[in-house]
Amino acid sequence: MSLLKGPFVFVDIETNGLSPVWGRVIEVAAIRVEAGEIVGSVNTLVDSGTELPQFITNLTGITSSQVHAAPTFAQVAEELYDLIDGSVFVAHNVRFDYSFLKQEFRRTGKDFLPRQLCTVKLSRALYPEHRGHKLQDLIDRHGFAYQSRHRAYDDAYILWQFMQLVQQQFPSDVVEQVVSKQISKPVLPSGH
Repeated sequence: MSLLKGPFVFVDIETNGLSPVWGRVIEVAAIRVEAGEIVGSVNTLVDSGTELPQFITNLTGITSSQVHAAPTFAQVAEELYDLIDGSVFVAHNVRFDYSFLKQEFRRTGKDFLPRQLCTVKLSRALYPEHRGHKLQDLIDRHGFAYQSRHRAYDDAYILWQFMQLVQQQFPSDVVEQVVSKQISKPVLPSGH
């Protein structure tokens, strides 16, 4: 069976900072795709137990009061873990999302070591003629639809749109080779 049939889980998180050791997840979205179809998703704010820095609220639109009314990571961990289990974990700059979720799962007593695919690296490999590969660059270049940038579900859904586009624009053996090369070498956060 083709690796491109999945399952893939397209993930995006919003956090209260940049360090996975000290920072916490404040929003998580995961969209599970099998054989080209969305079969499940998680989309929730997460109570980080902290006040949000103003720059995070300015970036995401998420407020401390919204986060404090949300479930804790421990309360959503089982559903999220089950959704991701057995899939390829796909994120834009996968190391960032993975390292935060690894820490959050560790706090709940779960090991978290999924196979990983980075859409930044995928974009660089398939579109080397372009300089920018940030998520906004992909949106601008390919015209992906979204409602709210820097919100987890919309950003994760953009990654699913990108994967569909890649499979339309390139022969499947080319995409499979690039994907296979990446997921055969998991990207672990530094120090792990």
